Amino acid sequence: MNPYKFIEELSSAGTDSLQLQCIVNRYLKDITNASVVFLIPLIPTSDEGILQVVGERILEKEFRFSITSDFIRNITKTEFSRNDRDNDLSEMIAKIISQDQNILFFTINHPTIKCDSNANQVALLVCIVTEEEIIKKREIYEKSISEVFTYILGHLLTSFELFEEKRVRGQCQNLLQVARRLLGKVGDLGKLMRSVMTEAKDLAKAERCSLFLIDKSTGELVSKVFDGDEVSEELRIENGRGIAGHVVKTGKLLNIRNAYQHPLFYKGVDELTGFKTRNILCFPICDEENIIGVAQLCNKIDGFHFDKCDEEIATAFSIYCGISIMHALVHEHVQKAEARHKLSQELLLHHMKVPEEDMKSIYHDLQNSRIKINLEEFASFQYCPRDIDKISSIHMSFEIFNNLLIIEKYKIPKDKLLQFLLLVQKGYRDMPYHNWTHAFSVTHFGFCLFKNLKLIERGIVTELHLLAFLVACLCHDLDHRGTNNSYQKQSRSSLAKLYSSEGSVNERHHLSQAICILNDASCKILDSLDNDQFKECIDVIGELILATDLAQHFRILANLRQLTPGNLKGNPMLLLSLMMTCCDLSDQIKPWPTTQFVAELVYEEFFHQGDLEKEMGISPPDMMDRQKACIPELQIEFIATVVRPTFEILANIFPETAICLNTIDDNRQNWEKLKDHQSHVSLKA
Repeated sequence: MNPYKFIEELSSAGTDSLQLQCIVNRYLKDITNASVVFLIPLIPTSDEGILQVVGERILEKEFRFSITSDFIRNITKTEFSRNDRDNDLSEMIAKIISQDQNILFFTINHPTIKCDSNANQVALLVCIVTEEEIIKKREIYEKSISEVFTYILGHLLTSFELFEEKRVRGQCQNLLQVARRLLGKVGDLGKLMRSVMTEAKDLAKAERCSLFLIDKSTGELVSKVFDGDEVSEELRIENGRGIAGHVVKTGKLLNIRNAYQHPLFYKGVDELTGFKTRNILCFPICDEENIIGVAQLCNKIDGFHFDKCDEEIATAFSIYCGISIMHALVHEHVQKAEARHKLSQELLLHHMKVPEEDMKSIYHDLQNSRIKINLEEFASFQYCPRDIDKISSIHMSFEIFNNLLIIEKYKIPKDKLLQFLLLVQKGYRDMPYHNWTHAFSVTHFGFCLFKNLKLIERGIVTELHLLAFLVACLCHDLDHRGTNNSYQKQSRSSLAKLYSSEGSVNERHHLSQAICILNDASCKILDSLDNDQFKECIDVIGELILATDLAQHFRILANLRQLTPGNLKGNPMLLLSLMMTCCDLSDQIKPWPTTQFVAELVYEEFFHQGDLEKEMGISPPDMMDRQKACIPELQIEFIATVVRPTFEILANIFPETAICLNTIDDNRQNWEKLKDHQSHVSLKA
């Protein structure tokens, strides 16, 4: 190319860095007869080179890679053959140049910036892809290249600087757009976390991303979102462990170019999943004062590793993350406070104090033993507690505590126990099934188990376990609204806002209401317990109420099946959880008329929930759809999959309860007859 034409083309390109490189590459190719020429500008503020143009081809994505001064000194002494290729530059060249050719590197020094040795710093590398015999002419080409850059270097460096400024400005604009999108999701922490992951992956062009927040109570890193998706079980990392833990501990960004060579990297997850982690960029997320979490990006897409540019983006992005997450956490806290306030208002409206005259009347009846029930008959597994009216059920609940010597053992004031029972009774809504009668039935079966199996006398459980068990039975469905956990979440109810992150929404609400009543000054039946006993009692009550969630029952089913008469003393809580489930299902082991009647109550609630779901535009499951449900068929399945397997475990441990299995089988036969009858009527119709 004619030198004058070369200067003319440079002038017409102005400050367009990419076009200038195309023109310079073409001119250098002409004067050296090289196969390909490309430039690698070096960033003065970091040990990085940038490759944007190869020959006259502008790359779709620029490459940024590390270049040290030692590497530059070594690479310019001899030709750069394929066998000599090393590190990021070698990988990059192998990716863009497929031919097995040699490369000559020439350094062009910056005219003004000095390095440590007081020599001018290298401003860019000129790379000549050439044939082997031309290597001998290195000195000639070096002189020609130096002359070219004597005239154009200033203009070229200015264009590089302008390009970097434009890139940084575009990066800032992108981050502002990201911030706007993130702040728009602060109302939902889950959505915000997923959005953070997506934005981080897009900004840094990463394959995967995970986000961990610090659990202030334990110091652990907790993640419920991995690669943008919610995980079924939260992931926890011990404080200070692994790459994420190290970043939290030091508060410094960590850019790992080769994951498998890093001492903090754990290969076990890759081995289990088949995913290959090449490189990692892990950075802290901070609020105004402290680190609140850490984000971890894996595998740079279309690049060798995360570069300085990615580090800058991550550092800036982490600020917006911190602001957004803190706003989301505050918003969630406010929502929970509002939900608690709403629930408290509902509770105040629903739970009025027990009238003093009612208390006096019932207490007077208790003192004079006006209600007479045969305790031996009452303690039978076959006894139907649903036949007892509401007033008598309070008397019998009181008698259960008295007969099992709990009042005497823990010096419970009788007036406080009575007040507790009455307030719990009022704590149940007028639901078809989940009402006080159900709670009393559950408590009655618990009484039967302790009375007949002599669990305390045999040293299997303690009196404190018994006290907690009775309280849990009475309170296990407090303030039940007649809808299940799934409905609470789908309807985004006040309960779901409070407890959905913890699971077992209804059960956690029942527990919360139980604690409220136990804390009422007139109902403090646990006042005589010392601190350790009180803590243990509350913990057991909580665990047993949560055990009434069938999802929890199925989670521990394998462990329940391991229970034997010989290992009961070592597993009291496991046994009590089994007993709690049996108590909750105890209507299924009553005579047929009771079992059939209770089923009708249950499905009345189910169908009401199904109607509500239809109003929400949700298709309810068949068991809750009054147009689709076949009650006998559903009951047969429920008995086969839940009821009998649970009572079989109990009967294997305590043969005295085998009578329950006989009743269950009788009831199943009745359901089968009813199903056949309905089928016959249907066919006849």
